[in-house]
Amino acid sequence: MIHRTGLFAAVVLAGCGSKSEEGVPPRDLPALTGRVVDTADLLTPDEEGLLTRELAASEKKTRAQFVVVTLPSLGGRRIEDVGVELGRKWGIGRRDIDDGVMLIVAPTERKVRIEVAYGLEGVLRDEEAKAIITDHIMPRFKQGDMAGGVMAGSTAIIREIDVPGATP
Repeated sequence: MIHRTGLFAAVVLAGCGSKSEEGVPPRDLPALTGRVVDTADLLTPDEEGLLTRELAASEKKTRAQFVVVTLPSLGGRRIEDVGVELGRKWGIGRRDIDDGVMLIVAPTERKVRIEVAYGLEGVLRDEEAKAIITDHIMPRFKQGDMAGGVMAGSTAIIREIDVPGATP
């Protein structure tokens, strides 16, 4: 079950930067419907089910919450801003521990971002997040395998946060 109590505050890594329009009002963001919010339809139902089970198993083991979100468009905003808005709206991670992580993919703008809350910054550092994007996600995306990139990136993130004593 996804808890909506955490404060997802830390912005960690942008896959590729883009300039946002100043003064652009927030647009509608998707609802948090589960561990995988695939509004860009990058995953088949079987892939989404498998990923959901993997995220649930990781949360059961580590207690850290990890959500994957794909967006059909950023609506002219920077992926960094969308990530912060989603984190605040959804409240991924436990409030007292702030142990959430989000993988955000926006295929139209060709952007990928890993958002890491304060409580996981020591476990999933900027360098590791960048390596996950560079080594696991982008090669598959460049081959046209969007689902494969999402799955490989998610597996790599789980591997990073799934260490004994990583979260209280």
